Amino acid sequence: MKDTRERVNLWRPGGVSGVVCLTGTTDRYVVDPNGEMVLGQVTDGAMLARRGRERHVVATGDACAWDASAKHEGIPYGGAQWAARLIVLEAPAVDRMWDDEVGGHARELRQRDPVIRDPAFGKRFAAIFRAFATVDMVLAVEEALAALVALVASLSARRARPRLLAARRDPALRRARELLVDEAHRNITLDELATVAGASRHRLARLFRSAYGLPPHRLQLAARISRARRLLERGMPASRVAQQVGFVDQSHLHRHFSRSLGITPGRYLQLARSNVQDVPLAGIPDSRP
Repeated sequence: MKDTRERVNLWRPGGVSGVVCLTGTTDRYVVDPNGEMVLGQVTDGAMLARRGRERHVVATGDACAWDASAKHEGIPYGGAQWAARLIVLEAPAVDRMWDDEVGGHARELRQRDPVIRDPAFGKRFAAIFRAFATVDMVLAVEEALAALVALVASLSARRARPRLLAARRDPALRRARELLVDEAHRNITLDELATVAGASRHRLARLFRSAYGLPPHRLQLAARISRARRLLERGMPASRVAQQVGFVDQSHLHRHFSRSLGITPGRYLQLARSNVQDVPLAGIPDSRP
């Protein structure tokens, strides 16, 4: 009988904050990005990806760029499993993308069709991924990340909508965003957020929607999950992690963490400890570099 266990490799290249890489095989994929951006490439087999009413077949060699605005999931297409490589850009890294002026102009990163069937793009993405998998110098990792930012920015030939860029650069939004990240473990109220930002509750909610397509609490959730990953990578038990990052209890952490990358905190801890391990994986598409 064929061994259907999924071999998964998970790492944070060079320890650089904001980037998580995975490779391996899977028969199911679920991601609720919460402010993150997910970039992937199928290396064997094919996946049927779903986001809302959208349906996309992602075949061998195809790449994907999923923005942070909505949950997406996948199942095998024409086979029992598929293999892929995956890069998760956590919310801070996504923010840096918007702050950078790529080629002199900030670009619109959201794509109507997340599937990229461009062999040149695929080769560049694969090369960047290999750099993430092999380099151990922080500078080299940051250079690879800069190359990834430029690659993603090149997906759109048109500039970002002026209204979206204005929202991203609004000082009120930045102050509110900093509070949500720095104090992610606290239960911050909208009134407190508005006071720190120096803006009305209505205007602040509108800024978050315009800039991120998400309400403030989803960005705070993203910050909590990002912090939870780092603590799990250091070997902290999930029960303690839940307390540290602001979740009510371990089951609360389990629910939200599992939705973010389709993997439980316990499995994430396993993978982070071993880096490469044969374990059943409930939601991450990947393959080796």
